[in-house]
Amino acid sequence: MKKLKVLYIIDTLEGYGAEKSLVEITSNLNKVTPVFVHVYQGDMLKAKLEDAGIKVYSLDLMKKYGFREAVKKLIPLVNREEPDLIHATLFRSEIIARKLKNYFPGIPLVGSFVSNAYSKVRYHNKTFVERLKLAYIFRLDKNSVKKVDFFISNSHAIKDKTGKKLGIDSKKIKVIYRGRDSKSFSKSLDSLDIPGLRNDHNSSLILNVSRLIPLKGQLDIIRAFGLVIKHIPEVKLLFAGHGPSRNELEKEVSKLKLQENVEFLGRVDHINKLLVSADIFVYPSYSEGLPGALIEAMMAGKIIIASNIPENLECVNKDCALIFEKGNIEDLANKIIAVLRNPSEYKVKAERARELAIEKFAIEKIVMEYEEVYKNFSDAFHKSGMKILHLIQKPQHRGAEIFTCQLAKHQKEAGLQVKIACIFNGDAQLVWDEGIINMEGNPNSRFADYNAWRNLSQLIKDFKPDIIQANAGDTLKYAVFSKKVFGWNTPIIFRNASEVGRYLKSGLQKKFNSYLYKNVAGVASVSKASEIDLLEHFPFLEGRTGIIPIGLEEKKVSNLFKFEPQSHKHIVHVGGFSFEKNHKGLLEIFKEIKIQQQDVTLHLIGDGVLRPEIESLVQIENLQDHVRFYGFVNNPLDFIAAADVLVLPSIIEGLPGVILEAMYCKTPVVAYNVGGISEILDSGTGHIILKNDNNSFAQAVIEVLKEQNEGQTEKAFTLVKEKFMNKQISKKFMEMYKEVVKL
Repeated sequence: MKKLKVLYIIDTLEGYGAEKSLVEITSNLNKVTPVFVHVYQGDMLKAKLEDAGIKVYSLDLMKKYGFREAVKKLIPLVNREEPDLIHATLFRSEIIARKLKNYFPGIPLVGSFVSNAYSKVRYHNKTFVERLKLAYIFRLDKNSVKKVDFFISNSHAIKDKTGKKLGIDSKKIKVIYRGRDSKSFSKSLDSLDIPGLRNDHNSSLILNVSRLIPLKGQLDIIRAFGLVIKHIPEVKLLFAGHGPSRNELEKEVSKLKLQENVEFLGRVDHINKLLVSADIFVYPSYSEGLPGALIEAMMAGKIIIASNIPENLECVNKDCALIFEKGNIEDLANKIIAVLRNPSEYKVKAERARELAIEKFAIEKIVMEYEEVYKNFSDAFHKSGMKILHLIQKPQHRGAEIFTCQLAKHQKEAGLQVKIACIFNGDAQLVWDEGIINMEGNPNSRFADYNAWRNLSQLIKDFKPDIIQANAGDTLKYAVFSKKVFGWNTPIIFRNASEVGRYLKSGLQKKFNSYLYKNVAGVASVSKASEIDLLEHFPFLEGRTGIIPIGLEEKKVSNLFKFEPQSHKHIVHVGGFSFEKNHKGLLEIFKEIKIQQQDVTLHLIGDGVLRPEIESLVQIENLQDHVRFYGFVNNPLDFIAAADVLVLPSIIEGLPGVILEAMYCKTPVVAYNVGGISEILDSGTGHIILKNDNNSFAQAVIEVLKEQNEGQTEKAFTLVKEKFMNKQISKKFMEMYKEVVKL
């Protein structure tokens, strides 16, 4: 079974709680391939990931936020890695991942709840400006949270509080605790060698492990400790961790004259060994996510004294720890004194804590939960059970129909139920193993084809699709007429594969098309140019359109096929013989090329109503020895790969798949700048020529035939692989479907 690949986006890889826990979990995954990206500087844990064989990308942004720069750097990285899921952790990375979602709507995005980010206590003692900043952060979070498909919360308390605050459906949030390796907290471990840790005057050690920030409550420990040593002076307090509150805490220690009994260790790498030395672990937090340090103390079998916040109580209870009222310094001091005076009485709580930790937080258990949840998330995202009915003009070897069958195949593989129906009869054998259902339309009665409308209505009644996708040609007209006559209400998505404005010859035509478009739920245009053209003529579609390009199938390109004569240079054109493809113009261009290069052959692949006329023109121009006709070819990639250049002098296009095929085959391309061609072809990936400039077109072809083009073709190939493969394109359609039916 193929492993899921999860791309983890996180602020830094410093040794804080969220980072440490995620590294611990991912280093133990078996059924998931993790890949990490840390956005900002800070890579303390990077080596541990790499030692576990996990790939790590370091963006090392210098800015505090730099969201736009981060997204720009992440786009090629995501295209290269092709993850099955993206999992973001910590606020800045969450926002970056949500912005990235605009570019990869077909990849499920998982968010993280790792702290009680919007608890009231976070607003205590804040200046007006700081409160404004927190309010802005909350607004940014809430306004973008709909981009996230699923969430993993590290506690039920955080799920309830944060989920409610952000207005997230609880069904989208799964709780998985932080995990730890119980073997790393064995009592047989050697203690951490810190000189002066114990001496005759300090027989007992109290330990706190946490970042030094106000919410962690270290000031309460110091003040409680000041009361403790009045009764029991032979005790030492250790703080393991660093943070912005250290100076304030050290001042409080000096103020209470506790310097001889309190030590700040800073960042400690081996907390498990430090825990061996500790007698009491104190955790007085005011706010948490799920406290990993508390779980580690449980694993180590330590006597624990913790504040009564919900996040702590999700880990410990009165049977395995001493619980004191949050912020009650006297209560905390009394509990420390009680333990120091009679530690043996509380050993049983410590043993229960370890047993409970292994039961709830053992890394093996947590890893299995993560792997199961990732699979469930992926299945839920892709296998929605959605039913899609595709309409095509007829079975014919045209780009729209071929792409529809390829798209349907990927949708079926993703778990969707898919059917394809054609309006008219056709004799082409399209690659779709479930058969194409014929609506038996009459090409001579396109505006009054009651029989075909009824057949389509009956198919919809029987299949009950969630979406009807009309794929170019007459499909939209038939879908809308059937809907109006028979009253079904399934939403229609129209796939706009060209520039509709070029076909509008009169005001009446525009009014008719306007009527059709007013009955669609969405339009998927193949290019930006197609979308701009559509909105220019039908502005009421604003907000209902999206750009989803045509794509390619992953295929092996054979280099065995060779054109004859091999001494010639070979130009190939692939496309139906229609006025849009401009075969007459192509012959004029070819005549100019032959003036400068005699040993050249033009290969025309495709069929259509204008083919006899073009064959006659070839004879008239005496080009029959240099122009060859092949008709329809099932797999033109071998022909394209064998050519020295692919040409496309079309006068109307959407986003031609044949250019993508040439780029995939690393064959140079020369084309007119029409439709969406400029969105894939530029000076770096090919040659783009002003429409109807035959001379410049011919000169560009001659230039290609004379030069080496490896740099250009490699760049073109990379572009196609990153952005135009059907597996990726199908996910974009899925995202549009979900928007339309509001899943």
